[in-house]
Amino acid sequence: MEIKKVGVMGCGAMGLGVAQVCAQAGIATVAVKATPGSTDKIRSGLDKSLAKMVERGKMTAEQKDSTLGLLQFTTKEEDVAGCDLIIESIIEDLDTKKALFQRLEGIVAPEALLTTNTSTLSVTALMAVCKHRGRVAGLHFFNPAPVMKLVEIIHAFETSDETIKTLDVFCKKLKKDPVIVQDTTGFIVNRLLTPYMLSAIRLLEMGTGTIADIDHAMKSGAGHPMGPFELADYIGLDVVEAMTMNIYQDMHQPHVSPPHTLTRLVQLGYLGRKTNKGFYDYSVKPPVQNPQLRHPVA
Repeated sequence: MEIKKVGVMGCGAMGLGVAQVCAQAGIATVAVKATPGSTDKIRSGLDKSLAKMVERGKMTAEQKDSTLGLLQFTTKEEDVAGCDLIIESIIEDLDTKKALFQRLEGIVAPEALLTTNTSTLSVTALMAVCKHRGRVAGLHFFNPAPVMKLVEIIHAFETSDETIKTLDVFCKKLKKDPVIVQDTTGFIVNRLLTPYMLSAIRLLEMGTGTIADIDHAMKSGAGHPMGPFELADYIGLDVVEAMTMNIYQDMHQPHVSPPHTLTRLVQLGYLGRKTNKGFYDYSVKPPVQNPQLRHPVA
């Protein structure tokens, strides 16, 4: 099966990035805004983002126009009826995703593939509400999707081998570097990265080092492009907490339970870069450690 048209459910940072990647690869793409309101601002924002890529020599003006020409923005789920592949990228809530998958089965053709961009939720649990289970899989892109090469293709309990092969070919057409993963909570990357970030938070709480020093140590000593606190702020502390809870509910091990500091920051609305404050304060340049976290939080 060849993927000629893609539907992306959700126009947040991840969904929009995935839609852009598909259109840049020459694939007609329908991007469905999951929340009420006009799509004009989304298209305008993408237009400006692509214009900057042209200015930096990352793409030509013709490629920019072609990408935008292949993108249809809509608020109607029914507009994905003719798509060969659906990539869901809405709120990270299992019940909400299940309801969407059930609606999609009544919209798309029986042979169309249904995939989720979830980072930690069970793909098999989503599959369970579907009639045609062999076509359901995970397709986990990484943020920012236009830049990051890796895509985790998740083989859920009843995903067919043909579905996996089709998705592998599709990802390579997008010039991505896919890996095949069994349906384990967190898959590969987040299963390893989440405990890493949690361990850094616990070191902070113990007074082992400051936020900046722990980040510097991992960048300078382990060669990481971002330290654990920079990474958590970049992902979003609410997202990190959600990933933590999903993995903890699966493993029930203390080392993957949410640390006190993470919980308190999320409660206060300090979610990282997207709110201008998390472990770091981004309202100033260069960012500095969040002044509320000068001392370990007990």
